[in-house]
Amino acid sequence: MKNSGVICLSDVLELMLDAVCVVDKQGVFVFVSAAFKDIFGYEPCEVIGKPMLDFVYKEDIEITLDAVDTLLSGGSKPRFENRWVRKDGRVVHILWSVRWSDSHQFRIAVAHDITERKKFEKQLQHMVGHDQLTGLPNRMLLLDRIQSTLTKADRQQVELSLLFIDFDGFKEVNDSYGHQCGDRLLQAIAARLQGCVRGSDTVGRLGGDEFLVLLHGISLRSDVHKTAEKIRKECEQAFVIDEHSLQLSVSIGIASYPEMGENEQQLIQHADQAMYVAKNAGGNRIV
Repeated sequence: MKNSGVICLSDVLELMLDAVCVVDKQGVFVFVSAAFKDIFGYEPCEVIGKPMLDFVYKEDIEITLDAVDTLLSGGSKPRFENRWVRKDGRVVHILWSVRWSDSHQFRIAVAHDITERKKFEKQLQHMVGHDQLTGLPNRMLLLDRIQSTLTKADRQQVELSLLFIDFDGFKEVNDSYGHQCGDRLLQAIAARLQGCVRGSDTVGRLGGDEFLVLLHGISLRSDVHKTAEKIRKECEQAFVIDEHSLQLSVSIGIASYPEMGENEQQLIQHADQAMYVAKNAGGNRIV
């Protein structure tokens, strides 16, 4: 009578959604389970006898070798992540569970595909750091960008300036045409501001109709003022939203590092104060 309590290991491997891989001490595949094809696109016969590193994403070879070295030297590296290149050329993110078998001199590993999780994490990270309406960096990401640029400015001895921008007449648009029109106007404003600066500069939205531009590597105040003037002139041109021709102007305050602040908070405060001076003087000007 057949023993019903005996489970065939090959049947279990066939059912697993994760791929089981066995690699020898030289890093050559000696076995992969059926799920390997689902994750990596290769039939088992296409990889058996070939070096594992042939399939690792080039930029992740070093971290993979580090994990292998740790494992072979007796260290603990039960789990690590890297990227592999599928047969169709797509890159997949893999979470590995690994152990070394002294008795067989093999590495036994289980590959779990976390590509979708990584995509979701990236999307979530973007959402956390960006304004949902305009897609621009929000206050949190702006502060982070300014901090990192300040560090670079000190190290490389380059200049940094902030432009604090507030739109004159925006409230009247919202009151006259509604918030939906106002939202579309903010999106158009964001696009126009981005078109006024270099790709290396940062345009962000602080909230409402307040925007901040981070300029770096522009040493002369006159050149910073030229960028601000370009923004002022561009924003004087009418915005056409829902067949409405909307005329706005901007009040811009400038703060430059290091003479107007030693950190991001001081610089933003100084630029904000300068913007209010411009606004209280009638708007449509730069201070």
